[in-house]
Amino acid sequence: MRIETLQMFIELVDLGSYSHVADKLDLTQPAVTMQIKALEEHFATKLVIKDKGKINLTPSGRVIYNRAKKILENWEIAENKVNHYAGTVFDDLKIGASTIPSVYLLPEKLANFSREFPQVKIIMETGDSRDIIEKLEKGEVDAGVIGFKLVAAKFKVKVIAEDLLVLIVPSANPLTEKDSISLNDLIDENILIREKGSGTRKAFMRGLDQVGINISGLNIKACLGSTEAVIAAVEAGLGISFISSLAARKAVDCKKVKQIKVEDFSISRNFYLTYHKAREDDLLIKGLDRCLK
Repeated sequence: MRIETLQMFIELVDLGSYSHVADKLDLTQPAVTMQIKALEEHFATKLVIKDKGKINLTPSGRVIYNRAKKILENWEIAENKVNHYAGTVFDDLKIGASTIPSVYLLPEKLANFSREFPQVKIIMETGDSRDIIEKLEKGEVDAGVIGFKLVAAKFKVKVIAEDLLVLIVPSANPLTEKDSISLNDLIDENILIREKGSGTRKAFMRGLDQVGINISGLNIKACLGSTEAVIAAVEAGLGISFISSLAARKAVDCKKVKQIKVEDFSISRNFYLTYHKAREDDLLIKGLDRCLK
């Protein structure tokens, strides 16, 4: 039994028409009919019944359809693995990354990866950490780089970088006149936070919990969808915010905002490389892992 015949049978069920299968596979309709008939002869039973122009599966046909799909999926996985190990063909590498890693951490690391795998096209999709986890679950990305640790048995999770949250304020804010400040100095300040699902927000909330502060006791002025939006809002004087030290460094160097140390509030977090354990031996995943260390 040929793989092509199973593929043709699946197409017939999905498209519902011999002529549509013929058009899609660039074959004649009699050729398609002959292949399906050969499949039925192999199993010595009817697999499809055509009734009023509609293709219906027999019970045996339903079994073959479901099993054939699994066979083709496994065959594709096998072909990809063989090609990878032979070093002849590489897929695109799709990476999902939350905002901070995508802008401030990954570009340099991915340049190293590209030098090692020049034939591989890198596709990076950006979203908050929750979005990236959803894409990983659905298999829409090969790996994710996110700001909190995903707890799921089927995924491999590795720390690739450590980050701190630091306080940034507008350049004209009176807080900049102090050598150091405490959390009590922030009670009357307008505070900007990231949206739900953001790793930065999760880290900030965790820091508040550690010092026994409820966020409802702070003056939350705005909830913004990206670190760049937060920096721009702080620069404009809308409020103050705790953001990634990686992102703050560039904004402070450009004198857009000022960074202030908060004596009694230290928040650290990690960035994690996350991928499905089934991909652990994949050459591209191994290469990505090396380049992100």
